[in-house]
Amino acid sequence: MKSFLKMLLASIIGGAILLFLIFLLFASIASISSPELEIKDKSILHIDMNATFVDRAQDNPFAQFDPLSGSPERANGLTSIISALKAAQDDPKIIGIYLDGGVPLAGNATLKEIRNALIDFKSSGKFIYGYSEILTQKGLYLSSVADSFFLNPEGILEFSGLSASVTYYRKALEKLGVKPVVLRATGNKFKSAVEPYLLDEMSSSNRMQLSELLNSFWGTYLSDLAESKSISIAQLNLTADSLLTNVHAAAELGLIDGLAYYDQIQDLLSQSSESEKFSAINFISPAKYAKQLDLNGNSEYSDQRVAVIIAQGEIRGGEGSEYVIGSDRIAAAVRQARLNDKVKAIVLRVNSPGGSALASEVIWREVDLARAEKPVIASMGDVAASGGYYIACFADTILAQPNTVTGSIGAFGLFFTAQDLMNEKLGINIETVKTNTHSDIGTIDRDLSPSERRILIRQVDNIYGTFKSRVAAGRGLDLAFVDSIGQGRVYSGLRAKELGLVDLIGGLSDAINIAAEKAGLEEGYSVVTYPELEDPLQAFIKKFSDQMGGASIKAELGEFGQYLELLEQAQSRKGMQMRMEYDFVID
Repeated sequence: MKSFLKMLLASIIGGAILLFLIFLLFASIASISSPELEIKDKSILHIDMNATFVDRAQDNPFAQFDPLSGSPERANGLTSIISALKAAQDDPKIIGIYLDGGVPLAGNATLKEIRNALIDFKSSGKFIYGYSEILTQKGLYLSSVADSFFLNPEGILEFSGLSASVTYYRKALEKLGVKPVVLRATGNKFKSAVEPYLLDEMSSSNRMQLSELLNSFWGTYLSDLAESKSISIAQLNLTADSLLTNVHAAAELGLIDGLAYYDQIQDLLSQSSESEKFSAINFISPAKYAKQLDLNGNSEYSDQRVAVIIAQGEIRGGEGSEYVIGSDRIAAAVRQARLNDKVKAIVLRVNSPGGSALASEVIWREVDLARAEKPVIASMGDVAASGGYYIACFADTILAQPNTVTGSIGAFGLFFTAQDLMNEKLGINIETVKTNTHSDIGTIDRDLSPSERRILIRQVDNIYGTFKSRVAAGRGLDLAFVDSIGQGRVYSGLRAKELGLVDLIGGLSDAINIAAEKAGLEEGYSVVTYPELEDPLQAFIKKFSDQMGGASIKAELGEFGQYLELLEQAQSRKGMQMRMEYDFVID
């Protein structure tokens, strides 16, 4: 009877899922076949400030749907926002911008680039208004450039400074019976990616580099905010130390422009657009506006192109995805841009903490080949560290924001043994038959021998040596100097420029302009992005099956399910790595 009920339940669930997918398929087809969007007169760009901001968001009805929560994920693509704001300055149909919300989920450099684009937009004389009930520190940073940004009279404001937190797993792994085997390159004392597996607290070297990084970022933040709000940096620091939460006091200080209710903002926008009511206002998102610009410009037929290659996420071997840098996928994208005669210059947009050393080398090789044929410009996003810096270091010109995280020139090896977990906790015994001394190296049921450890440390040192030589050759720096600033140490974009690791402070739009200039392109060139996005339906089905499968496994594991994610993370980081760990908390 129990088996019958299980089969019946499985059939019902399977049928429901099938009907759900069919419904979404028809919805997608209807969406794709819909007529082109018309940009109406007196339109307002609507920027959702309560969304996640990434370099490129997937533009399809499936990619942003979360099957488990039943609600859509909201993601704004930086490429769409930048191109939309630039075009809207001179578009007579766009009269202004509405910043809707105050809780943006974005990295520091992404915020800086969007903020700069908003400032450029203001030079057109068009308005920027905004409203929110909650305003985080990141939201305040963006909203500070608005003509008027209002907070609900009973709203919430967060303004307390920056912090960096690191989670340490040593005791958790010990309880699980899992032992990390860490091999750091010689002298890589700042390579903190392995610390969570070895220590219970932050090392002094890591604390020092994070402190310097945060102080640099906070300085950039305060400088920009002080200029926009005409409040001294000293006063802003005092305000942060006092943990200001009272919105009325914030309005008196000038951090926000005023207090208002949502209906009052609706009236303001209606008056500004000369609409009879709020529902009649022609709002358009940056993504839809940018897409319409592409359709009007027929960029795919242009013979003068700048290719922007989006590389965001952890670096791994294989295909990867939109948010995981797969060496096969990104190397192929660089190769495709290099071999396309219509592409005159390449911008490599890097937003990555690094990852696999081998995968980084595979991508680096394609960048090197491309540089020999056409200009290659690297644009660093929120983070371009370790392997992320490796793949960028051979670009003709490297740009970073002042609050980009970069550097972390170093290497390490990471393996895990689980002899105690297998034997003591799970009652599993593994017997091995081998032909040679080291045939079973890297298996989970035994530690490395002293000779194996020596050999692998030598390999890690060789990887670090290659990394240093790549940086020295690409940047025209002395090898000894690269070693002195390497050792796994991270830097802000500002400090990296002082050290010669970065050429210019700037964003993606600056990188595109430089690429076009180096290629000798005139006005009218088009910008195309690589790699191609996944097919909408395939991407959705893959995401759906992955999440359902993961949820099912965790449910079966019961109380042990909480450890599954930790073990999966550990397994993905096995082997030789060039990676920087970070978790910066701004709000």
